[in-house]
Order: sequence, then structure tokens, then C-alpha cells
Amino acid sequence: MQKTIDAIYEDGVFKPTKKVAIREHTKLKLVVLKEDKDAGIVAKKQSGALLSLAGIWESGVMNVSEEHDKYLYGTSPK
Repeated sequence: MQKTIDAIYEDGVFKPTKKVAIREHTKLKLVVLKEDKDAGIVAKKQSGALLSLAGIWESGVMNVSEEHDKYLYGTSPK
């Protein structure tokens, strides 16, 4: 079983930010990932770029691979 639990490291102990359904004294293996505050911003930008590309097929544009910079970045290569 795998769960993702948000926690804070405080006084040498990992403390969950919400109540967790794990029995006392259960042995666990923790994988610690530091929360990246910029990750949400990057994810929103990536999502927006992907959604803008998703509509290209409906538009009938056929030269996406030839002019990918134009469609991804709004510029043509020099």
C-alpha cells in the first residue's frame, strides 16, 4: 500500500499535517520530497501550453512540426 502524506519536520520528528489512518507502532519506509513552491507555477504553465496545443488538431493546422516554435512560443525561428 502506498500513501502520500503531507508532513512537517519539527523537533526531529515528521509530523503529519492531517490525521492519518495508520495503526500505532506500524513500521513504515519514508521517502522524503521537499515541497517545491514553484512547482505549482510550472505545472500551470505546462498545463496551459498543452491545452493550447490540444486545440490545434481541431483547427485544421497541418504544419505544427514545421513551425513548432511559432505555436509553442509565439515566435518563428530566425
